[in-house]
Amino acid sequence: MHISLFNGTNGAIPLSHRALAYGDGLFETLLADRRGPHWLAAHLDRLYAGTCRLGMAWSMAQNLALKEQLEALCADLDGPHLIKVMLLRNNPAHGYDFDPLLQQTDVLLQCSPYQRPDWTEQGARVGLSGSHVSRNSTLAGMKHLNRLDSVLARQSARRQGVDEVLMTTDNGTIIEGSLANVFFYRQGRWSTPAVDQAGVAGVMREQLLQRFAQIAVSGTEVDNIDQIESAFLSNSLMGLVPVRCLMGRTLAIHADIQTFNSELSNQW
Repeated sequence: MHISLFNGTNGAIPLSHRALAYGDGLFETLLADRRGPHWLAAHLDRLYAGTCRLGMAWSMAQNLALKEQLEALCADLDGPHLIKVMLLRNNPAHGYDFDPLLQQTDVLLQCSPYQRPDWTEQGARVGLSGSHVSRNSTLAGMKHLNRLDSVLARQSARRQGVDEVLMTTDNGTIIEGSLANVFFYRQGRWSTPAVDQAGVAGVMREQLLQRFAQIAVSGTEVDNIDQIESAFLSNSLMGLVPVRCLMGRTLAIHADIQTFNSELSNQW
């Protein structure tokens, strides 16, 4: 089933919209089926927190109405679907500036069938992106519409013939993958990079940090990548995906990965 709704009706975003001109907005990508959207509360919490950080016109009542709309949308789904929710700032003025009192927030919903990529079953081949992730503590962690870092990184993955690439800052600190958060096992412990200066605070990442005390938030430099013994990727569509090959080196698939995955699968 393919659906596209702009403010609740069939339609498209106006060509003059500032979301197209400036990427002024937020989005969430959810896995959904007839039982409903997976991890819906966590996605909506992150969305609401993002609107507060960006000063968008969005209330808890609107968040609740969006929740009900998304749940209703899933009632007739005949299999796994991807739902993309976009909140777009609209304002009558031109240019970068906007009037906080005149702004409104448009809602764009897109729904389409989803199938996990084949490589997620065998484990991912992961390389290193040829482009860096942008550092900006004001925007870090949010799922905002400015995703050029990931666009360039996906092309880097394509050129290398791998499934995913690690994205680093310009000083060599690993932050995330082009489409997933990353978790590393070395010296007897699990860790995931901080996302307070760059990157996305993924929904699955947050669930793992809340549920498993053995996972620490700790930096990993690309110069130390040969110390990594096992690794996995996470996002809300694919779930947890082991890394079977990291920059040409075969990695062990740690038993904890299946434990983490089973726990989360039982919780959503």
